[in-house]
Amino acid sequence: MRIRRRVGVAVAGAVILLAGMHGSRALGSDVSHAPGASSQSVAAIARFAKAWADVRSYECVVSIHEVEGSHVQDRVMRVTFEKPYNTRVDILAGEGHGGAIVWRGGDKVRGHEGGFLSAIKVDVDVHDRRVTSLRGATVAEANWGALYDHLTSLRPDSVQAVVLGDTTTLTYAVPDPPGEGNVTKEVLMLGGNSLPIEYDQYIGDELVSHVTTSDVKLNINPPDSTWSI
Repeated sequence: MRIRRRVGVAVAGAVILLAGMHGSRALGSDVSHAPGASSQSVAAIARFAKAWADVRSYECVVSIHEVEGSHVQDRVMRVTFEKPYNTRVDILAGEGHGGAIVWRGGDKVRGHEGGFLSAIKVDVDVHDRRVTSLRGATVAEANWGALYDHLTSLRPDSVQAVVLGDTTTLTYAVPDPPGEGNVTKEVLMLGGNSLPIEYDQYIGDELVSHVTTSDVKLNINPPDSTWSI
C-alpha cells in the first residue's frame, strides 16, 4: 500500500504500506545462502521473514505521498489486514476522505465513497482506477507480505543494507523500470521489530512515493463485520 510493493496500500487511490498487495502468500525464496549477498542484507531479509511469519493480522495508520507528473496526492488511511488476503482500507484524510474498500482475494473489491454517497456500495475490478492509488497501486499490494515477496524476487547482491540503531534500511535498484511505473530505485526501512515502517520509490533522483506506517497493532482479532461494507 508496485506497495506488490507500492505499499501502495491503495484504495480508491489509497495505496498503502504499505500497505497494502500478492496478498500474504507463502514466504518467498530463501536468500540465506545466495552468492554475492551481503551478510547485513541477508540477515535483514531473514529477520523480516521471521517477523512476517509470526504475524496473522494487523492494523496500522498509513500516510502516503505520491507524485505522478504534475499531479500530487496526499492521504492518510487505516489499513486492517488478516492472512491470507482479507484487507480493508478506510481513508481518514485527503482525497476520498470517508471512503472505504474491502478485498478478500480474487479480482474484485467492494467499496463506497465518503460523505452522502457512503450508502452506495459498489463491486469493481481490483485494477479499476477508482480503487487504485495515483500511481496505480492496488489494494492487493497493500500488505507487508507483498513487500517481502518483492524483496526475495530480487538478486540478493543488489540489495544494500544499512543498520542504524534498531532500524535497517534496504536500498535496491528496480530491475524492470518500464514494468514498474518507471521506478528505478526503492528504499525500505524496517523497524525494531523487523517489519516495514517506511517505503520510498524514486524515478532517478525524484521521490515519487513516500509511505510511512504508525500506530501498528499486531495479531488483532478483527470482527467479521470488518470485511463487510
